[in-house]
Amino acid sequence: MCSRWRPQRAQGKQGQQWLVLTVAERPAPGICSPGEPQAVARTRWRSGAGGMVSTYRVAVLGARGVGKSAIVRQFLYNEFSEVCVPTTARRLYLPAVVMNGHVHDLQILDFPPISAFPVNTLQEWADTCCRGLRSVHAYILVYDICCFDSFEYVKTIRQQILETRVIGTSETPIIIVGNKRDLQRGRVIPRWNVSHLVRKTWKCGYVECSAKYNWHILLLFSELLKSVGCARCKHVHAALRFQGALRRNRCAIM
Repeated sequence: MCSRWRPQRAQGKQGQQWLVLTVAERPAPGICSPGEPQAVARTRWRSGAGGMVSTYRVAVLGARGVGKSAIVRQFLYNEFSEVCVPTTARRLYLPAVVMNGHVHDLQILDFPPISAFPVNTLQEWADTCCRGLRSVHAYILVYDICCFDSFEYVKTIRQQILETRVIGTSETPIIIVGNKRDLQRGRVIPRWNVSHLVRKTWKCGYVECSAKYNWHILLLFSELLKSVGCARCKHVHAALRFQGALRRNRCAIM
């Protein structure tokens, strides 16, 4: 059922055109079983799509007030609210990437702040806020460039992810995101220092953005697609479009 339809277009880096839609329906049963291998993205047949579709599960984590939910909503709906509404429960968003005629589904899981990364599957599923956290294909860890404690939170969660992830998934991509770039004058850690630490020492991707002004939001998700192994996404001049509905009876917000 369609609740609303609102087109939004944006120009990505180097002239890439992005079209963002989200699907207002629950994922099909079995689309993302925690027990499946995580080395490569799962592939499912989309009815009516005419081909195989890769599905990537992405977890978004961060301390309270860093703007992680604002980043997701800016990306999907091209909107930003000055009112900070704390995330108290896990939220699932279902956009998809249509690139050069090929579809790549995304399942974006926006988690509330967690005290610690679950050390095993039992702990993961015992806490409703952590369900599915250990079985994703990539992590986006968001911090506020004006808050040192939020960076320490990201540092701790990253280390816990490396220490407790499922065996065989140690190469799960992690992207560190410094939000609120529009408040550059209040930065607590020099950008070069953070970038060097994240890229050279942690071996993670690093992006700074502003959810408020929609700055580098597209770049963030472009880097995400590259990191999860979407081969076609690695072409510099590839035409990327985000779509969430291939049939008229599927609700989408563009």
